Amino acid sequence: MTNLDKLIRRRTMRPMDNTGRRLVVILEPGDIIGIREERRRAVYRAPLSMVFWMLAKWDAAERARKRAEERKARRAAR
Repeated sequence: MTNLDKLIRRRTMRPMDNTGRRLVVILEPGDIIGIREERRRAVYRAPLSMVFWMLAKWDAAERARKRAEERKARRAAR
């Protein structure tokens, strides 16, 4: 695996929502991720560790929601 020593920018393949603009994802040294709209200057940055934990929390909440729905469906079937 290669260390992140220099800035890497990549553009998404499809436009975001109805704006018609693609997103530009920026991986920066120091383990920072930045995202901006194409042809815009405003960059939104966050540490990769924070993004990872937020995604993990969302995944856990989604799983809990599905389990609760399954329990509710099983109770209703009785």
